[in-house]
Amino acid sequence: MRRAALAHIVYNVSIGVLGILLLRPITAAAGWVGSRLDDYNGVLALAAFSSIFKLVGVAAFYPWLDGFSRFIVRISGRGTDSAVSRLDPVLAEAGGAIALEAAWRATLELAHGSIDAVRRRLTGESLHYEPPVEAVQQTDHFLESLSLETSDLSTIEPRLVRLCHAVDHLIQLHDDLTRLPSAVDGWQRPPGFDAGARALAAWLDATKDPEAASNRAIFKALEDTSKQLTAERKTDRDRMLEAVALQRMPIATARAGLETLAWADGALYHAWSLAEALRIAAGNPTAASLTGEDR
Repeated sequence: MRRAALAHIVYNVSIGVLGILLLRPITAAAGWVGSRLDDYNGVLALAAFSSIFKLVGVAAFYPWLDGFSRFIVRISGRGTDSAVSRLDPVLAEAGGAIALEAAWRATLELAHGSIDAVRRRLTGESLHYEPPVEAVQQTDHFLESLSLETSDLSTIEPRLVRLCHAVDHLIQLHDDLTRLPSAVDGWQRPPGFDAGARALAAWLDATKDPEAASNRAIFKALEDTSKQLTAERKTDRDRMLEAVALQRMPIATARAGLETLAWADGALYHAWSLAEALRIAAGNPTAASLTGEDR
């Protein structure tokens, strides 16, 4: 919008200067057109002057249109690639589908960083993650400040509600990532860790392009791996406590393993719920309601 405004200003100033320089020939041409049409009051000549002036502007700019667009980009700057930075308050006041799309893209951008951090931790990678608290607050404030008076609430309500769900799960996921458990020696991670990491990686690849169509199988894999890890947490808990009781495993190892299992179960669940909420908030008419959203 700013580039369009700048292009409009530059174009009009340039054509205004050109019009002043060519004022005599343009006036003469307009007078000639008026005389041919028996325009004694000069009304048609004035209309002809305006039309000729605009045609001169088009003729002057058309040959270097590509160069003009590059010039506007150069003097206006390329801006930022961050979707969060595009959450302009003016856009929130306008409301509607465009504002919701901007909020969805910002939330998706933030989700990528946190979900990738969970994926890396599930693979056993050492991780230090600093949640983008200010960016989440900016997105949350943008959603809160959306103008509902200028929008058809029946149209935007389902998407707006799911975006609020997505931000809530994002905040919970950030909380998970600030409580990363320590690495555990002498304890074997269950298969759900690697399965969850693969499912998260598939989601990250599939959502690199916000315009790409939603693949339901990817989200189903996330749901299945989350449930798999929940089941493994229960069975491994019983197994580790039995091993502690029979003195086959140190109690410190068992406690660290249980803590890691609990963390991974919660983090993968929030990652799946975040991804699912974003899928529905994308506006896909075939999207089903969340499974276990209020677990």
